[in-house]
Amino acid sequence: MNTEKDRACWHGLETAEVARLLECSLSEGLTEAEARKRLHKYGHNRIREEKPTHPLVLFLNQFRDFMIYVLLAAALISGIVLRELLDAVVIMFIVVANAVLGFVQEYRAEKALESLRKLSAPTARVIREGKEKRIPSHDLVPGDLILLETGDRIPADARLVEAHGLRTDESSLTGESDSVGKTSARLQEEDLPLGDRTNMVFTGTHIVHGRGTALVVETGKHTQLGRIAEMIGEAEEEKTPLQKELARTGKRIALLCLAVCAVVFTLGGLRGQEWADMFLFSVSLAVAAIPEGLPAIVTIALALGVRRMADRNAFLRRLPAVETLGCADVICTDKTGTLTRNQMEVQEILVPGENPLKPEDIPREEGARSQAWPILLTAVLCNDAREQDGEFIGEGTEVGLLRLAREVGFPHRDATRLLPRVEEIPFESERKMMSTIHAVSDAERVASDFSLPGAAYLLLAKGAPESILARCSRLLTAQNVRVLTDEERSRLAAQAEDMAERSLRTLAFACRPLQGIPRDTPLEDLEEDLVYLGTLGMMDPPRPEVYEALEKCRRANIRVVMITGDHAATARSIARELDILTPGMEMVTGQELAQMSEEELAERVENIAVYARVSPADKVKIVRAWKARGKTVAMTGDGVNDAPALKNADIGVAMGIAGTDVSKEASDMVLADDNFATIVNAVEEGRIIYDNLKKFVYFLLSCNISEVATMFLGMLFASVTPLRAVQVLWMNLVTDGFPAMALGVDTPAPDVMSRPPRDPSEGILSLRKQLQLVTQGTILSLGALAAFFISYYVLFPVHLPMTQTVVFITLVFSQLMHAFNSRSETLAFGEMSHTDNCVLLLALAASAGLQVLAVTFPPAMRLFGTVRVGASGWGLALACSILPVVLIDRLKLLHRRR
Repeated sequence: MNTEKDRACWHGLETAEVARLLECSLSEGLTEAEARKRLHKYGHNRIREEKPTHPLVLFLNQFRDFMIYVLLAAALISGIVLRELLDAVVIMFIVVANAVLGFVQEYRAEKALESLRKLSAPTARVIREGKEKRIPSHDLVPGDLILLETGDRIPADARLVEAHGLRTDESSLTGESDSVGKTSARLQEEDLPLGDRTNMVFTGTHIVHGRGTALVVETGKHTQLGRIAEMIGEAEEEKTPLQKELARTGKRIALLCLAVCAVVFTLGGLRGQEWADMFLFSVSLAVAAIPEGLPAIVTIALALGVRRMADRNAFLRRLPAVETLGCADVICTDKTGTLTRNQMEVQEILVPGENPLKPEDIPREEGARSQAWPILLTAVLCNDAREQDGEFIGEGTEVGLLRLAREVGFPHRDATRLLPRVEEIPFESERKMMSTIHAVSDAERVASDFSLPGAAYLLLAKGAPESILARCSRLLTAQNVRVLTDEERSRLAAQAEDMAERSLRTLAFACRPLQGIPRDTPLEDLEEDLVYLGTLGMMDPPRPEVYEALEKCRRANIRVVMITGDHAATARSIARELDILTPGMEMVTGQELAQMSEEELAERVENIAVYARVSPADKVKIVRAWKARGKTVAMTGDGVNDAPALKNADIGVAMGIAGTDVSKEASDMVLADDNFATIVNAVEEGRIIYDNLKKFVYFLLSCNISEVATMFLGMLFASVTPLRAVQVLWMNLVTDGFPAMALGVDTPAPDVMSRPPRDPSEGILSLRKQLQLVTQGTILSLGALAAFFISYYVLFPVHLPMTQTVVFITLVFSQLMHAFNSRSETLAFGEMSHTDNCVLLLALAASAGLQVLAVTFPPAMRLFGTVRVGASGWGLALACSILPVVLIDRLKLLHRRR
């Protein structure tokens, strides 16, 4: 029992055979003793539950980074060996602050499994030992006989034994927007997609109509929902391109810093310097080399970017993922609820003898009547959906019919009062129709207001056009009721077929006047000799804003791929309407996809624009195929079925309104308005943020290089340190930090959404860029060294505090002015607007003011070891700070002209 083959083929077995394999009774269910044995054998009906990582372990994991190790070592040496407590405290504060931010993000990131468990029904109705009882759903076992009715959430995967008008909403599992009619009959094909297993019900979905009984065949992790949980758990958490690049950059800086320190330490010792002094100097050099403020500034810049994205209805769950959309090559998007509205709407109305009507053609004036009113009356009354608190509740198609009636001003309440329902014949998949019988309280008014024949009772029917037309002998026209000829029946059927070929879901409507309701014959026998009223065509239409959003994606060279659990015809129609499925591109179904190996799919994936009738595992397979081609993949979705692919994608984007908790928790970003256009805004923000990240990373690194070069060359040629360690920390954290943060919110470049996505493998620090940063840092250091040598040997002979103060002022002001150079890699100072980033101007003014305090305010002077330098010192410092910045600006122009 319960072999893998059995699990795959429950839908292909007769119910008696299912009961035999499960060793249970179709009428009595299980005994309590047998249920206890099976509970012990199979375990509780719960989704996979892993032992959570202890918060302390999560926090300590934040320190597992090479650059952090070096910073911690620098802090310990500064505090214990050098007795520079201020340096140590500042460095430790930065390290701990970053760890706390990372911990908070990670602590919230792994809640997907908990949300999945919440989807499980809390209780279930079962038959055990021939008696109905309600038990906790986690106590269900394979072989339990469960009872289902409208509104119930399915507690386990089960094979239907009886189904009476049963319809389920499986959109969260399969992506199909229509409810699914269920049957208890055996299905012939073994290898069917979930959405086509119409004699099965699945955990986490719910009943929208009808009732039935079913045998539980799978519980816990073996259910379809449980398998999704397993896939989520198996998905490996990948670092974003930014995380990888910053990790590489930090490691390079730290290794380079250690190498330089080792060289300086060795050379100094060989030149006769005290080894202890050289050790202390090497640590100071390490403090200068490592950009202590970089992790904090990256975090702050990303947080500011996240806030801007939130203002545009995109909420990010992981800070570093903000820039991943900026290099997205492919957006794999679900259809239902993402590209479409996830609500069925009437698109076309066919009335006998009239031209096709659009809903907007129906008159809405007070007292106006339309030839479509007989159809609307039937659509409203032969309907199990209902209104509650201004919203419609029920099966999607029936809700769409009520919504149309409200939009056109149809008198719903009057119709219900004039024609109260007295009997019903539920929908069954074999008949493909449903009927209701209504008592006629005012036959004259029914005839005048709704153009329907008067009688004591009226049977109203709706269903598949072929089923309705086969039962019709007459049709209603604007003039009268007349005989329906075979030729007219064929023409009406062809019109309905044409609507279906255009991917419209068709519903035909009919009525039959009755003088009474026979009690000695089945009500189904009354569904004959009907009067045909017309046909409606419905669909889940694209969102209006999606067209422009897709056009922006095309301009930004981003491929959009539709992945849906819906039918192929529907998917093809929507994809063509949105220009996703263009000439030369393919559409592949889930069955075709199952026949492909991962290697074959990776070869063909760039030619496939649409995937239809796919399973959750298929979505993961598609994402992996794109990633195997070296693409950065974003995946959008709103259902449980999307969660594994959301987690496997480079960035998962969930819908905030229609999205399940599962998809939100598995995602990196949540769209507050479920608007596909918001994704494009997020892409734009991602590109802007990455551009700005480069600006301030380049700015900080060039400034750090200038500090290292100044310290190294000053010590090499004068055997004294041009700067104190606390002064270097001040520059790294305050005077550099404020402008760097302002660069993180710089205005976007004009071409931000018209260039191809960047290659995430190219990295921030190419060899050319490294050489450029070394050049800029060296030029800045030359200005500081000029101030150093002139001060030390000319202005203030062998007065180290005076010299260090001049160098301190020079390097700070040159770095502040260098921020203007960092705004653009190509534009010169005079070619840029300097009023479009007021934050930068304020940051520069604040940093300059703080620096003046550091060298003029006595308490600050004692802290930083500075002294007053007079007009000559200030003049020298300003001259030596301006010239290097002007030189870098001119070099940019020369480089561009090449």
